[in-house]
Amino acid sequence: MQAIEKKITKLEEQKVKLEKEIAELQQKRHEEFLSLLNKIPSLNLEPMTLIGGLLHVIEETQKKPELKEKWLLAAQKFCGRPIPQKRAKESPASSQKAA
Repeated sequence: MQAIEKKITKLEEQKVKLEKEIAELQQKRHEEFLSLLNKIPSLNLEPMTLIGGLLHVIEETQKKPELKEKWLLAAQKFCGRPIPQKRAKESPASSQKAA
């Protein structure tokens, strides 16, 4: 019985350590995201307004999954990244479905 208790205690300690590490990494990700937003002067939007807009985008893609593909293609075009051949071939078909 004592061995089981020791193992449980050890696992709980690991869990606390992992939860702390996850929280720190999430905070770092948020800080990096805010830093990125602040580097885009042409937006003329406060970072908090933009974050609210992004949360709205998340809600909309949950309601209308086809928007995710459309926005992904727009982002790739904006960033100058080539659209993968598979996506390029699927795009006209998915736009016809949306119409």
